[in-house]
Amino acid sequence: MPINEINFQELRNSQHIHCGEHEGEVLRLYCQQCEIPICRECAILNHSGHIHLCLSLKDARKQCTQKILASLKWLKTAASFYAKQTRELESLEFECNQNSMETKHAIKKWTSECISKIKVQRNALLDNVDGMSSESKKLYASKKAVMHIQNEMLTSTCGSVSNILTYGNDTEVMFLQEGIKQRIGKLASVDAPSMPGKIEMVFKHKEPVDEFLARACTLTSPVSKVTIVYKAKLLKTYNTHLLSDEFAPCLQGIAGTENGEFVVTDRTNSKVKMFRDDGTLKWEHCCVSGAHPAYDITVTDDEKCVVTKENTSELDIFNLDGKCLRTVDTSCVNRKPRELAGVAALKDGKFIVGSSLHMLAILKTDGERVDNIDIWRLATGGDDEGRYLAVHSGGRIVASNQSMDFIQFIDTAKVTQSIHGKEGDKCGEFNSPRGVCTDKFGNTFIADHGNNRIQLLNAQGEFQVLLTGQDGLSVPEAINISSDGNLVIAESDGKVKMYEYV
Repeated sequence: MPINEINFQELRNSQHIHCGEHEGEVLRLYCQQCEIPICRECAILNHSGHIHLCLSLKDARKQCTQKILASLKWLKTAASFYAKQTRELESLEFECNQNSMETKHAIKKWTSECISKIKVQRNALLDNVDGMSSESKKLYASKKAVMHIQNEMLTSTCGSVSNILTYGNDTEVMFLQEGIKQRIGKLASVDAPSMPGKIEMVFKHKEPVDEFLARACTLTSPVSKVTIVYKAKLLKTYNTHLLSDEFAPCLQGIAGTENGEFVVTDRTNSKVKMFRDDGTLKWEHCCVSGAHPAYDITVTDDEKCVVTKENTSELDIFNLDGKCLRTVDTSCVNRKPRELAGVAALKDGKFIVGSSLHMLAILKTDGERVDNIDIWRLATGGDDEGRYLAVHSGGRIVASNQSMDFIQFIDTAKVTQSIHGKEGDKCGEFNSPRGVCTDKFGNTFIADHGNNRIQLLNAQGEFQVLLTGQDGLSVPEAINISSDGNLVIAESDGKVKMYEYV
């Protein structure tokens, strides 16, 4: 019988408990094997084999009481332990709440102080700029007045001299010769007022605001230009050489997926290879014909890989699991044979591909033609227009011209907006430019293959050399921005390197 069903009051009121099976018999014994109280009749009839295990109910009570007391002691100990643990948890909970409140208060106080300091620095900087501007305006006005007076004196003197030389007699000319000569010499020797200098403010990418403000507050002249300077740091190096490769790999194209995977084209082995973000191979595909090795590659927003091939007008379209979905013959686009080159992803499953016909074609991954852009009339010379492509912010297309050593920007209205670069090794000059890519800041990156460097062209049209051989670079071929904003470079020797630019 469960303990919560025992009527203890009823037990106390009765002197004896009678057996429920044998009328008139009192429960006086306890069967240890069955663990129940029994009467004498039960012991003889139902528990005859348990006689040596039967105790008197009094003795059984003593044993049971000892066990119960032992269990009760354990229960009290356990209850005390849980009560102590509960109090400790309540104390921890209280401390946690207090810490949370204090931390929130400290954060609010700290942020308020930071905001106040920034406002003070901001106002000081603005006042500094206003003060410098006011002083500069005064200086410009005073120097302009001096220049104006000197200009009038020179003009007047020139007019007088011309009149004397034209209309004066010989005596007047000879009499005034020495005075006029001295006058002209004196005026001609007057130097123009010097112009106040201008300062170029260099803003380092990801520089702490307080450091920038501290530098800005030290300016003594108006800022004429703000330049953002980037520095790159090598994060990872991947080797794309596989045991199944017959030759050492030579990479020509690279693209990335949203989950950090990257896919490359290997020219010497006629392969397309996709790697996971840890550098392990996900899949490889070998082109059937070695005469048409894979060239460039891109990944569209509908998760398709588009691969151009050399010496043919055909391109292959894969899914991200390595299955070739279709081969598209682009010669039907304008009914002319073409040798394809660079390819770049657009929006809505579209992509743009360049060719040797000085033509950029816009297609969908199902093979449908969308548009053509004739770039023969946009840039003169060379057979490499559109050798590598990228899509800039606002839909502008960036194309590298390997033979003419420049890059060009083309807008959606099919008009060249600008051409940058020429042959050379100075900043802003190229030697066989290859891969191009863009980032969300409006920067354009160019793999300057022949000069073994990566150049950066910012949104203001200013060049900067970002990476060279001293940074571990080795013959860059293709270039891409990863999903987490890092610069990923495919090198001709089969290595892929990831850089963080800050």
